[in-house]
Amino acid sequence: MFAGCKIIDKIGQGGMGSVYKAHHEALDKYVCVKLLAPELAREQRNIEFFLREARSAAKLEHPNIVHVYNFGQENNAYFIVMSYVEGKSLQDLVNEKGALPIGQAAEIMTGVLHGLSHAHSKSVIHRDIKPANILVGTDNVPRIVDFGLARSISEEKQLTMAGEMVGTAYFMSPEQGLAGKVDARADLYAAGATFYYILTGKYPFDGKSSIEVIHKHIGEPVPNIMLINPDVPLWASRVIDQLMRKKPEDRYQSAAEVIEVFTKHVGEDTNTVPVSAESTFDIPEVTARLQAAQRPQASLESSAPKPPEQQAQTQRAAPPPPPPPNAPPQMFPGAKPALQLAALHNGLKIAVHFALTMAGTAAFVLAGASGTATGVLASPFVSNPVTAGFLAGAGAALYGWALWQKPYKFTMAYTFCAMAAAAAAYSGGAYLPAAPGADIVAKGMLAVQLGFSNMFSPANLIVYSLFFYLAASKVVFKGWGFKAGAAAAYLAGLGFTYLYFKAGADVTPEKIWLSVGGLLALVGLVASLTQKSFSLFFSPQLFFLAANLAMFAMFTNPQVEAITAQKEQAEAAAAQQTNRANLAAWQQEMLAAQAEVAYDDEGRPLQPHLPARPAEVLPQARGKLQNAARLEYYKALSARISGALAGSAGIIFIAFFLALLANAYFIEELVESFRQQELF
Repeated sequence: MFAGCKIIDKIGQGGMGSVYKAHHEALDKYVCVKLLAPELAREQRNIEFFLREARSAAKLEHPNIVHVYNFGQENNAYFIVMSYVEGKSLQDLVNEKGALPIGQAAEIMTGVLHGLSHAHSKSVIHRDIKPANILVGTDNVPRIVDFGLARSISEEKQLTMAGEMVGTAYFMSPEQGLAGKVDARADLYAAGATFYYILTGKYPFDGKSSIEVIHKHIGEPVPNIMLINPDVPLWASRVIDQLMRKKPEDRYQSAAEVIEVFTKHVGEDTNTVPVSAESTFDIPEVTARLQAAQRPQASLESSAPKPPEQQAQTQRAAPPPPPPPNAPPQMFPGAKPALQLAALHNGLKIAVHFALTMAGTAAFVLAGASGTATGVLASPFVSNPVTAGFLAGAGAALYGWALWQKPYKFTMAYTFCAMAAAAAAYSGGAYLPAAPGADIVAKGMLAVQLGFSNMFSPANLIVYSLFFYLAASKVVFKGWGFKAGAAAAYLAGLGFTYLYFKAGADVTPEKIWLSVGGLLALVGLVASLTQKSFSLFFSPQLFFLAANLAMFAMFTNPQVEAITAQKEQAEAAAAQQTNRANLAAWQQEMLAAQAEVAYDDEGRPLQPHLPARPAEVLPQARGKLQNAARLEYYKALSARISGALAGSAGIIFIAFFLALLANAYFIEELVESFRQQELF
């Protein structure tokens, strides 16, 4: 006996404790007794959570909510006595039978929403609505259980710590994932996720960890349920979509609104959906995808295999429904409308974005070329401010328009490429080697001429090396085809770096740096073919960057040593010449001092005052000369690269390459966005 109840059998074990079936002697009925685990009862916070469930549920008297008869403490154990439901949880029901038919699912969700409506009217928010917390009795009446996370809106004492997330990740609203302010609309979001789950047998968002799932709830659109289960009617898809909006203000504002929609579409007697006037058509590619065998997905709650009945139901594809009577014929027989429209839409967006970025880059080139002084970045806005301002504004507007085309309005990589492309284009225009007095049209034509004539110039090899490195780094973690292409691009870029610094070099490259560069390239090649994501300690980007720096050092160090040797010779000659001059001057002073005879007052000769021998002047230390030689070489190399790039339109090449990279990021975002919506 415990709390007036005779314990019969243990029926469950939860995170807070155990649940037993018992017989209440005074009420003469079967009840459930929930006991707080002894190890949890040692902390007052856990006791308050446990008792809060009892207080929250005790406020509620509704046929769709499990009733609490008693709660408290007895024999140093905390307990809750609640009504016993003969049946199964909605989670177990889906595990056994698979996705539920729309009529049964809508009937269950209507009862759940009635229970939530009552709870919300009493200012109680459940905050953990999920299939495991919904019991379906043998009478097919759903009842909400486990108010352990519920709280009253008017409750002054907050039991949850600031910034703490509570709830189950698979059904958690975005505001709960962000640990923000939660109200009744969070329960509606969880109800929408539950409706999605029981209609498909799948979670709306899945992942390898709770953090990944929560991140998807916050930032990704809800997958199209009709592509997972074609039997789901359009009205149910729209209900789920509105229930699971990211912003609470965009959802249904009360459970009563959702109940009204369910009542409108579900027959009161047969619980079937009335015949709709909507026409349907088969999309072969989607049907083929639905007929393919389902891949096993990771689960946060259970790794047990699904029952054979559920596997069979999941793998079966519903045959396409027959066309309704008097339906108009398809305009294009055998066509795939949704997929063709999606592909056409994507293609148009890619083409428009490409045109906008290329035109914006060209506008910045002309803005930089509108000045009168070549090589002076401020010249366009000093000598021709109206034209420069108009062209720069046009370029910025075009890039802004391109940004507006993006699915995700701000991403760091895209923004960097776009801004760098604009800056390089402006600089390339300013450094065009145009004749004095040339107008902007002539400079534009000169830029085109230089671009085509120097497209394969050795002066632009460093530009191609940079482009190949950036392009390879962009795709190196994708599929095997991309990995092979990235490895080839990395090696090509490394070869271009070698050829660029070798050109015109009359020194023998250091073999040690050649060996180091080859080893780094080999390790980078292995990393590019094996790594699936960025790793700081085994990154192909870092290894190939180091390999390019080794190629640079291979030719730089010998030239620095040659300049250092020249400086040492010059310094030694200068020191020797100075020492000779000082010695000759000292000898002259000695002869003059010895020839001069002085006498004291008594006529005795005085000892002559001889000058001190000058100290030897030593050349500067080799370390200082080497640093000066390195600085001199870097300045000369910088002037060589900038002069070559300016004379061959290489800076403009860099600008357009960066714009192309921005287009690659745009295409990647577009594809990812449509994949999330199951429409690409």
